[in-house]
Amino acid sequence: MHGDMKAARPKLGFVGAGRAGSALAVGLRDAGYEVSAISSREPHDADELAARFGARSVSTPEGVVAAADLTLLTVPDTQIGVVAASLVASEVELRDRAVVHCSARQSARELRSLALAGAEVGVLHPLQSLAGPDSAVNLRGSRFRVEAEEPLRTVLHRMVEDLGGAPIEVPAEALDLYHAAAVLAGNAPIALLARASRLLEQAGVAPADAWQGLAALMQGAAANARASAAAESLTGPVARGDADAVARHLEALAGDPQLQELYRTLVRDMATVVEPRDPAAAARIRSVVEPHASPRVRRPRVA
Repeated sequence: MHGDMKAARPKLGFVGAGRAGSALAVGLRDAGYEVSAISSREPHDADELAARFGARSVSTPEGVVAAADLTLLTVPDTQIGVVAASLVASEVELRDRAVVHCSARQSARELRSLALAGAEVGVLHPLQSLAGPDSAVNLRGSRFRVEAEEPLRTVLHRMVEDLGGAPIEVPAEALDLYHAAAVLAGNAPIALLARASRLLEQAGVAPADAWQGLAALMQGAAANARASAAAESLTGPVARGDADAVARHLEALAGDPQLQELYRTLVRDMATVVEPRDPAAAARIRSVVEPHASPRVRRPRVA
């Protein structure tokens, strides 16, 4: 990487102009970075994003690398190695350039062929739900998984700080746990929202009102979570220890055993969150969701 890149913002390129790539490109452009070139499997997406910045839309990944100091690969996981191999085969000059992928699951080893060819390589993964250019605002306050050797590591840390985020590091052997956590927090709530919306529709609420009303409720819960720890963020009947309400909910869900069991499981987890702050409330809730639970018997230790 050019020596002056450690002091100045690198000129960026993007291979991939989908939901995550376009959000990152907008966020970094707004943070003061020049986006010089963009390519995509869908040329229209690259053209549209490039026009937004006055960047060049190019037809190949090597065209992006040739125009940028630092290229971000915002492509599907299965394509990272394919793009890396194509860049090496293209004989584009890789020395004094950096190539970074944005996958949650893959380590920088996916780019080892580029490293052998002289590029600096790394990972920059935003721990955030990105759904296109308008979601770039979500990047502020986010954590970003960073993996790179110096001097690229320092450059990526500065990019994260310029985006209003904070860097984190995850060992390579724990990446599947990291990704599973991201799916549970970032994707599972959407499936839960869809389930809850159908319940609200059954209660007589119009579909659009059900979805938007519960989405606003979810947004409020997320805002609470960003401001406080779990026990202080949780609201509702479990936080109050209102066992009667929980019992009535279980009765109301009796017609859908799968959803009833999902509700029971989630309430158990909520009781675990409440327990350190209010053990009595947690116990009242467990008496409803675990009516047949046997008391734990402390067995004598065998010497």
